[in-house]
Amino acid sequence: MKSLLRRCVNCGEYTLSRDKCPRCGGAVRVPHPPKFSPEDKYQKYRILQKLLMGKLPIRDETKERLLRDLTS
Repeated sequence: MKSLLRRCVNCGEYTLSRDKCPRCGGAVRVPHPPKFSPEDKYQKYRILQKLLMGKLPIRDETKERLLRDLTS
C-alpha cells in the first residue's frame, strides 16, 4: 500500500495533495522513511551520495579508500 500522506517542505503542513501544498504552494514529499531490510540493495549508493555531499564526518584517507572501493 502506498502512502497517501504528504508533508510540505516549506511550512511542514501535512496534506493529501500530491502536487503542492494547499497552504503555501510549496513542494510536498512523503514524510515516512523507507522500510528497513537487512539485504539493502541500495546501501552502496546512499553511502556514496552522503560521502560525495560531505555529510559523513570521516578522515580524507578513509574517504578516498571508500570511494575507491564503492566505485569499483
